[in-house]
Amino acid sequence: MPAARCEFCTAHPDREFAVSKWLDDPDERERLTLWLCNKHLARVTKAGAKGYAHDGHFFKAGFW
Repeated sequence: MPAARCEFCTAHPDREFAVSKWLDDPDERERLTLWLCNKHLARVTKAGAKGYAHDGHFFKAGFW
């Protein structure tokens, strides 16, 4: 069952997506699966290796 809202906003989530999350060093990342709306899913995937910045953390598509 999906969450009631996207992890980054109040929109309805469309998809569960695997991401890497880190604060300062991308080598020290946390691996998560988050429910995201289409808007934020596109932002995370478009950010590439540099990561999508949100609330002081960076998010990158995939676990690798």
